[in-house]
Amino acid sequence: MSKLILFTSLDRPLFDGGTELFACTTDPMLSLAARLGEQIIVASIPPSAQQGYVALGILDRLSEDGEGGALVHIASLRLFPETLSFIDEPRTDTSIVELSENDFEQIIARSLGQNEIDDAPASDNFVVAIYQFTNQLARQYERRCSFSDVPTDNGVACIIRPPDRGGKLHVSNFLFLDPEPGVLFQRFAWTAGPQFEIIINMHAMRPDIADTVNRTGLLALNDAVATWPDREALAWHREQFFARLGAKGRW
Repeated sequence: MSKLILFTSLDRPLFDGGTELFACTTDPMLSLAARLGEQIIVASIPPSAQQGYVALGILDRLSEDGEGGALVHIASLRLFPETLSFIDEPRTDTSIVELSENDFEQIIARSLGQNEIDDAPASDNFVVAIYQFTNQLARQYERRCSFSDVPTDNGVACIIRPPDRGGKLHVSNFLFLDPEPGVLFQRFAWTAGPQFEIIINMHAMRPDIADTVNRTGLLALNDAVATWPDREALAWHREQFFARLGAKGRW
């Protein structure tokens, strides 16, 4: 499965954990709207002084500038410890293109100073955690999205309670979700109840997405209780969901 990479001439510093907007062009054959929520590598190209792979983020949304140009919003940026030299000759234009999964793995491994990614139940590094947990959850749930219970090749580990809000970097603090329900989950458009029942704010979600919810009305989990998501993390997420719902008067 291909990955995404953004080539851009950086004219400002990036901040760890932040969200940044980038102007760029895209291949008309590449549908970015269908890939919201996916991981994306940020690479800095000339004439910026910092050249190479600099960060990993999440493709959050798309918009336009005042002149009709494309803007991409990349969230949850995680800076690599150091800028990594390019594997191949980089693009010379500011653009988003596809990257092979093999090259993606090489870049992530190099960012961690190791030759390959070790599968571990916990990690101190957010970049490797997302990558590890996506692979781990994909295996545990046979690549079935926890929102829809439908097989997917684009599933991503989506954090339930962020580390800066008291969450832990452990696989139990993540759900395996298709990109679109994943983005909506992180925006608190839906959550899960005490018995893993899916709770939706219909005002914050398109009907066609709501219609894909698992027919049982519950998160799609497997029989191994040890692999289930952290109930305390879900309780925190649920509190945020209802706080936002109440603030809008939509109980």
